Amino acid sequence: MITLSIDVTKLDKTRFKAITRKNGEKALFCDLILIDSQSDYGDYMVKQSVTKEDRENGVQLPILGNAKNVQVGDKKPVKANSAPARAKEEDSEIPF
Repeated sequence: MITLSIDVTKLDKTRFKAITRKNGEKALFCDLILIDSQSDYGDYMVKQSVTKEDRENGVQLPILGNAKNVQVGDKKPVKANSAPARAKEEDSEIPF
């Protein structure tokens, strides 16, 4: 399991996405990303995602917090570098 803690006061609310579900219910989403950091604070740093255009223009959003792999029961935490490889097309979307 991965747990995360963020400072919600740093969220850029203009980047929230409002949608209407098929049943007519309204929803508001905030897209977050985890970036492998392996620091003393956690295994990942948490940032709000940006568009491809923003990344190309060098837009950097603040670090919102951190995330950690946590052991649950008798299971061992998954190491950050054991994530499946991404397709080349997705790699071009990585902001860092």
